Amino acid sequence: MVVNRWLKRTFLYVIIAGFAVIFVTPFLWMVSAALQSDTYTMGGQWFRQFLWSNFAQAFGQKDFQFMLAVRNTVFYTVAGTLFFIVSSVSVAYGFSFFRFPFRDKLFFFLLATMMIPSTVMFIPNYVMFANWHWTGTYLPLLIPALGGGPGTIFLLRQFMLTLSVSLFESARMDGANSWTILWRIVLPNIKAPLILVMIQQVNAHWSDFFGPLMYVGNEAATRTLSVALSTFNRVYYVQWSYIMCVALFMAIVPVILYFFSQRFLMQDFVLSATEK
Repeated sequence: MVVNRWLKRTFLYVIIAGFAVIFVTPFLWMVSAALQSDTYTMGGQWFRQFLWSNFAQAFGQKDFQFMLAVRNTVFYTVAGTLFFIVSSVSVAYGFSFFRFPFRDKLFFFLLATMMIPSTVMFIPNYVMFANWHWTGTYLPLLIPALGGGPGTIFLLRQFMLTLSVSLFESARMDGANSWTILWRIVLPNIKAPLILVMIQQVNAHWSDFFGPLMYVGNEAATRTLSVALSTFNRVYYVQWSYIMCVALFMAIVPVILYFFSQRFLMQDFVLSATEK
């Protein structure tokens, strides 16, 4: 019996280690390519050099404009994430606790929009924003975020519906208005899904390439980090070490975000599970 349990545990650890290797290998290759010359990288050799100066040279490229790209990316990430979360929470709160005509039908149509592929709407959206003279700015990327996302609204609404009605009744008796209830009662009790949405949106905006490229463009003053990487793609060669240096920098930011937020995320999920 003990031997069978040991074999099962060993087999489980081997499977987990195998998946860990699969996921870590591309990251290790990126680190290796960032720290050595392109000659070794294209030759399939790993960690033959440790050229830490590659980072300084990549970030210091005049065409790249590292600080401008970081500033634009941070602005796009913070503003887009904030707009998306605030609007999604507000809409989910309205669909959860307010009574108004055609509420359920409107919520059904909102969920139905999840079935529409985003690529189908790209050309009509681009023509509309171009006619409004919004192209070349961040407006086509930030203004739609004020509408939230149907999947996120559905997720937050389901969490809100699990809250006890007595909490809201007590708050109403104490004179709290709807915004006070949202800020003091609802938000503290849905921290877990909010953290999930925040991580998802930060990752999506931080690494977004298609949206900034099509709507904002490749001008040095407005482009993001993902778009600025194209400056290392020359006519006759590609500067892989520089690309990997910037890609490594972009990959570390979401990892740090998740590292600092996972403790709060796991605590909330554990508390939710024990309370139920």
